[in-house]
Amino acid sequence: MRTHLRTPHALLRCSAALLLGISASCASSKTQEAAPAAPASVSTTPFAGEVGMGISYLQTRASDLVNAVESLVVSLENRDLAGAKRAYFEARAPYEEIEIVARAFPELHRNIDARAHEFPSGELDGDFRGFHRIEIFLFSREKVTPAMPYAKELLEDVEELEAVLADRRLYDAKMEFEAMIDRCSEVASKTITSEEEMWSDQSLMVIRHSWIGIHSLYRHFASDVRDKDVKLAERIDRAYRQAIELIRSDFPIGQIEGAPFSIIDRRKRREIADASLKLRALLIQAQQELDLIDA
Repeated sequence: MRTHLRTPHALLRCSAALLLGISASCASSKTQEAAPAAPASVSTTPFAGEVGMGISYLQTRASDLVNAVESLVVSLENRDLAGAKRAYFEARAPYEEIEIVARAFPELHRNIDARAHEFPSGELDGDFRGFHRIEIFLFSREKVTPAMPYAKELLEDVEELEAVLADRRLYDAKMEFEAMIDRCSEVASKTITSEEEMWSDQSLMVIRHSWIGIHSLYRHFASDVRDKDVKLAERIDRAYRQAIELIRSDFPIGQIEGAPFSIIDRRKRREIADASLKLRALLIQAQQELDLIDA
């Protein structure tokens, strides 16, 4: 249940979204419901139903995200460092899935997930905020109080994200495939370097939920791909399952965080990168089969 931390402004946004019939389901993030009705101008675009179902799933994850950030704020208020770290991980996982479509909200994404190196003065820059500012306080300095104002800002940002996901005009099939393909590349060339969660040492969690986010969008196109090329559809499904299986043993049962990335050896890192590149190559083929590449 949402806590009292939810702002009146955010409640108004959520009420409006419900009236439009496009609010997120409160079901478990693993439960997929039918996509809410989209405006006529959106529903007539190619693969509008597939896009809508994928975004509906991300809306449920946005709800999980807000709940987790609320828990983070409460833990910080109680000066509970262990609880704050746990809430941080619980918030990072859904955001990594949502981030697949971050090109639809670049400025908000910067507020939520920018890293210190993106600012002129690094971690001392006044504009540096969001997850990674909080990460430094919790995992590098192990301080609670300085993280509080940034957690409250983050809560406002993720509440705003719910409204952005409700605007279906921002998403289409071409954009989603480009985003999925780009994220596969990012996992193989950037996340694998461990810069993603340098202080929390949880880049493996980021990789896992990046793949989950990709699949949460692609799976609604799977039948369309199957209609074009059955073998390709099977190869994509197998590549995803193999990627997840590759790191399954690194995640204790019932725990959202995985093994520290610093203990993952070079051989396994190479396997992870190759798994992501394999998925990327197959998604490009699916993109071509569905005629989602601009001439």
